[in-house]
Amino acid sequence: MDATLPFRFLLLPGFDLAALGAASTVLSDAGTAFQTTALGDAPVPGDSGVHVAHGGPIPPFDPGDTLVVFAGLDLDEDTTEAALALLRRAERQGGRLWGIGGGVLLLAQLRLPDDVVLSANPVTAQALAKLRRRPRVIDTPFVWSPVISTARAAAAAALLRYDLSIAHRIEPDAAPLPASERSAEAARSQLLPIEDRYPTRNGTVLRGLGLMRANLFRPVSIAALSLSLGLSQRQLERLFEREVGDSPAAIYRAMRLEAARLEVRQGRRPMQDIAHDFGFTSGSFSKTYQRQFGVAPTMDRRAAMGA
Repeated sequence: MDATLPFRFLLLPGFDLAALGAASTVLSDAGTAFQTTALGDAPVPGDSGVHVAHGGPIPPFDPGDTLVVFAGLDLDEDTTEAALALLRRAERQGGRLWGIGGGVLLLAQLRLPDDVVLSANPVTAQALAKLRRRPRVIDTPFVWSPVISTARAAAAAALLRYDLSIAHRIEPDAAPLPASERSAEAARSQLLPIEDRYPTRNGTVLRGLGLMRANLFRPVSIAALSLSLGLSQRQLERLFEREVGDSPAAIYRAMRLEAARLEVRQGRRPMQDIAHDFGFTSGSFSKTYQRQFGVAPTMDRRAAMGA
C-alpha cells in the first residue's frame, strides 16, 4: 500500500456507517491508502448510533488528494463552520472535494462553479433547496468530476470504483479517454453487482451476465455470446429461461437500458448519442425505454433535472 494518503475520509455526526464500510473496502481491495479523520479527537457517532474511532486530525493536503466528507444532514452550527473551514483549506491546497450523503449539503455551501451539478437523494435535495444559493441537483447515484464529486450514501463505493478505474489509471502523458468510454465505465459502476441483481448462482449464467455487463456499449450478438460460453444459442436461451426467467436477449436489452437511463437522467449527452452507444436506433430507443420505465427518455431527463 502506498505511503501517501490520497483519500482522507472526514467523518461528521450522522454519517452513513454502511457507506463508510463499503468505500473503505473498495480502497483496501485496490491497495489504495486512505485515512479516516474527524474535526476532533473523540469518536464520531454514525447514523446507527455507533461511535467510530478515527486516525486523528487531517494533515496538510497535496495537490490531487481527495477529501471525502461523510456526514448526516443535522449538523450543528459549530460543526458546520469547522467543516466548511476545512473544506476551504483543502480547496486552497489543491485537494479534490467529495461529498457523500449529507456531505453533499456541506459542499453546496461553498462557492462552487456555476456548472457544478450535485447528486442527491430526495431528502438531501429538499435540504439543498433551502439554501440561499441553490445548486443544480440531479437524481442519479453519483456525479463525478475532476475536482468536485458527490454521491448518495448507497453509491459511495460505486463512485470510488469509477474514480479508480477511470481517473487514476490514466498516465500523465496518456491521451484522455473518449467521452463514450468514460460514460460506459460510469454506467457499469452505478449498476448493482450482478450477484445482487440477478437471482442465480449458476456459473455459466453469471459469466454470460458478466460478458453482457462488459459490453454495454457496442453490444455483442447473442450468438457470439453463446459461442464464447461454449453453448449453442438455444442451449443458452433455455439456461437463462430456467435460471433468471427470461431470454438472454431480453436480459441484455434491459441491462443496457438500465445503464442508458443513468446517462439520460444526468443530462450531459444528446439522446441520439446515448441511444447509439447502447445499441439502439433513436426511434427504437424511445419506444423501448418507455415500455421498460413507463416514461419517455425526454420526460425522464426533465424530471431528474428538476425542470
